[in-house]
Amino acid sequence: MNNEPKPKLLEGGSNFDQVMPVVLFIVLFNIFNITVAVIAATAWSLKAAVSRRRRGLTIGWWLPTVTIYLIARSAITIMVEQEIVDFGISSKAVYFGIGFVTKILVGVGVAVTIFIGRPVLAWAIPKVVELNDDLLADPRYLRTMASATWLIVVYEIGSGIWDIWLFNNSGFNLFFLTRSVTNFVVSFVAISAGLMYIDHRLEPIETYPGIVEVLESSGRIKG
Repeated sequence: MNNEPKPKLLEGGSNFDQVMPVVLFIVLFNIFNITVAVIAATAWSLKAAVSRRRRGLTIGWWLPTVTIYLIARSAITIMVEQEIVDFGISSKAVYFGIGFVTKILVGVGVAVTIFIGRPVLAWAIPKVVELNDDLLADPRYLRTMASATWLIVVYEIGSGIWDIWLFNNSGFNLFFLTRSVTNFVVSFVAISAGLMYIDHRLEPIETYPGIVEVLESSGRIKG
């Protein structure tokens, strides 16, 4: 069994941190402009990321990667809004378009990990929860994680396509609120379905302790 500390997976406050950037963006966009909205939403997201890191909720390279992405996305949007650069589309289209493309690319990248025999969930899950080495070596574990990883692929690509359609077929406020709500609900359903599927597929393996114990292990920080 690997005795390295595991980051906490579940802890209070995360829902508030997820909602606040959305609230800040829509309110400040309507009161001021997209520049103010982007700066405020990004600042809150960065604050939340740092807070999660301090509570042990992140995985190594994840925090700096997300931080760089958020700053770069915001900087490009502000440069377009201030007419420093011109892509021939609005700053709103640039800001959200980057997000749309990112989702689709993530989906494609995750699919590649399945095709090369290293599904992302197979190596990511042991970094945040405690799993027995015998379980990790079981071929059924790898097959299960490969199948569950396809759920991420479908969600990321499907969500990206949905966002593009919604952006092109609704007013901005309707798009932003609908997108925020549907993405939250669909991601919650997808995560729940994925956990139930993994639990069902791994249950026949003797060394698998059950989903409850696995999730509880994410909160045990070892010294």
